[in-house]
Amino acid sequence: MENQVRPLKMMGKLTDLVNKYWQDVWKSKKEGELVAWCSGMSPFEILRAMDINVVYPEAYGGFCGVAGISTGLCQRAEALGYSQDLCSIIRNSIGAIHGTPAKEQENLIYGGIPKPDLLFCETYCPGVYKMWEKYSRFYNVPLWVMERPRMHDAFSKEKGAHFVKEGIDELKEMVLFLERLTGRRFNIDRLSQSLVLEREANRLWWDSLELCQNIPAPMSVFDAVSHIFPYYLYRGEPQAVAYNQELKSELLDRVAQKISPMVTEERYRLYWDNLPIFFKLEEHIKKFASYGAVPVVAMNSFLYGSPEDMDPENPLESIVKLSLSVPGNRGLKGRIEFLGKLVEDYSLDGLVMQRTRTCLLNNMGQDDIMKALTEKTGLPAVVIEGDLCDSRLYSDSEFNQKIDAFMEILAQRGSRRN
Repeated sequence: MENQVRPLKMMGKLTDLVNKYWQDVWKSKKEGELVAWCSGMSPFEILRAMDINVVYPEAYGGFCGVAGISTGLCQRAEALGYSQDLCSIIRNSIGAIHGTPAKEQENLIYGGIPKPDLLFCETYCPGVYKMWEKYSRFYNVPLWVMERPRMHDAFSKEKGAHFVKEGIDELKEMVLFLERLTGRRFNIDRLSQSLVLEREANRLWWDSLELCQNIPAPMSVFDAVSHIFPYYLYRGEPQAVAYNQELKSELLDRVAQKISPMVTEERYRLYWDNLPIFFKLEEHIKKFASYGAVPVVAMNSFLYGSPEDMDPENPLESIVKLSLSVPGNRGLKGRIEFLGKLVEDYSLDGLVMQRTRTCLLNNMGQDDIMKALTEKTGLPAVVIEGDLCDSRLYSDSEFNQKIDAFMEILAQRGSRRN
C-alpha cells in the first residue's frame, strides 16, 4: 500500500492562531501600544507582564522560509552589504525590514514586522546580538541585553547557582528599566500567574513529544516544528494551553488507532538534528515517507526547557533556569548524554544530521556528537548539507543521493525492533 501523508487536524487551527497573533500585533501598534522585538530566548514574560507586545523577528524569518520567499529576502539583505555567510534567518529578517521598500512592506506575509519601540536580546548567538545592536541604532530605540552563559560540562552546582543569581539580578535591573520607561509599576503576582499558564502549556508540549515514543509515532519532527509555534508565540497566555491540550488529545487518538503522520507502515524511526530546511518541508516529508521512514524526535523540539524548571512562586528564578537549562545550552558531554537517551526512549534506527551552512551555533560540536553517538549506539548516521532559509545553499540532488544511500544501509540492517 502506498504511503500516505496525514497532516494533523490541528493544522487549520494553527494557521488561524498564527494569523491572529500577527493581526493583534499590528492592531496594538496602530493603537499606540508599545511593541518590543525579542530574540528567541529573551525574557518575554516580564514584557508581557508590563503590557508590552512582543514580536520575534527570528520566528518571522522561519515563516518566510516556509512561505518560500526567504531566498529573495536574503538577497535583498546582501544587496545592502551583508555577507551571505551571515545566518539566513537574520538575513531573511533584514531583507524584510530594511531591504523591502516601504510601499512593498504590506505585500510581505503578515504585512511585515511592525517597528519596535524597544529591543531585548539574550546573547545566545553572536549574529543575533550584533544585529540587535544594528536595529537599535537604525530605529534609535533602547536595547536591553541579557547574558546567557553556556552550562559546559565542567560547571559545578555552585557555579550554576552563581549564574542563576546573576540572571535574577539582571532581571531585576530590567524591571526597573521598564518601570522608568513605561511609568507603570511591575506586578510580580501577574508574572507568577503567567508562569502557571506557561508551565501548563510546556507540560502539555512535553507530553506530546513523549507520545512520539509510541510505535508508530503520532507526530513527526516536521509536524513538531510547526505545532510548537502557538507555544512560542503565546507562552504565558491561555491560547497556548488550549492549543496544546487539543494537540495532545489528537495525538492520543492517533496512538490509540496506531495512525502514523507520514506512512502506512513505520519501518524506520529517525533522529533529526537541527531545525528542518523550511523551504523544503513538504518535499522532505514525501521523501522519507517513500521509504517508510519517520524522523520522530529532534533536540530542537525541547528548545524551551522543561516544566520541572518552572516554579510560579519564584518567577524570576524560573525564567533564568529555563534559559540556562535547555538541552542546546549544555556542554558537549551533556548534549551527547541527552541525545543518547533519546536514542533509547524513541527506539531510533538512525541519525540524520542536518548541517545548516550559515548557523555556526547549531553546527558547533555536531561532528563530535555524531561520532560519539554512532560509536555508543552503533546506529548509522548521514550528514545533510543545507540551510534553513537560503535555497542557494542547498542541493536537491545531493540530498536525494545521500538519503537514498542512507536508506539502503537501513534496509540492510533492518529496524532495531527486529
